[in-house]
Amino acid sequence: MNDSDLGDWRIKAVTRLAKDIPEAYLGGPSHKAGTPVYLSTLTKDLQGNYVSFITPHPTALALNIAHQAGLLVKELRRRLRYNKTATPYGSGKAINIEDLSTLYDYFEQCMIAITFSFQAIETYANDIIANLITTEYILQRGDKEITCTSDELQRVASTEEKIGVILPSILNLPSPKQSKFWRYFKELKRVRDSTIHLKSQDAYNRLNIDKESLFFQFIQLRAERFSWHALDIIAYFIDNNSPPRWYINSKRVIFDSPANR
Repeated sequence: MNDSDLGDWRIKAVTRLAKDIPEAYLGGPSHKAGTPVYLSTLTKDLQGNYVSFITPHPTALALNIAHQAGLLVKELRRRLRYNKTATPYGSGKAINIEDLSTLYDYFEQCMIAITFSFQAIETYANDIIANLITTEYILQRGDKEITCTSDELQRVASTEEKIGVILPSILNLPSPKQSKFWRYFKELKRVRDSTIHLKSQDAYNRLNIDKESLFFQFIQLRAERFSWHALDIIAYFIDNNSPPRWYINSKRVIFDSPANR
């Protein structure tokens, strides 16, 4: 499909009319074959007026937020400067006090890149579950079985269960747990959980010098790569014979980005 005139790459669903559609009533609208057709949302503004807009794909939005934050992560890291310093454990290095604003901006963008990379995966999984599970689904947890509707499954299943068990079962795919992408997912999940459920010892570890704080992990991690890893994980479940437009364009936006070089 030539999509150069179809609009933003984050649109959830768009196609073209296969044939002309005549006016349904005298003076009504008619449409020619090839005219774009979009999934649209109708809502109300604060004044109660009806407002419509072309529906975005939430996975594409999350991927783009993570990607844009990743670009800033890489740029801010380049601007950090270090001085040699003494520590109770020997010589080390410290970030200049003049660069604290840059450092804290860097931490914030790491948090955004990590959080929304994980959200992209969960949002994609929820979208597949909503579209493909039309009857009850039995979620197996050890010896216990939980019978869920599609909506319930999206709420009660963890993201790990969704991409490790549920999506493979409904898409007839092997579990990705044996693939290299699973390692990326587990690392992303670990850092995302520490970011979202930030504990005091994660922010500042007073007791164990060998256990680094979350912020020190941000310095070591290449957070700009997490949107790439999220897209790799999503790609595992994509049908290459009919990939959605948002996915094709997200590969172009993210994989071809300077942040991944």
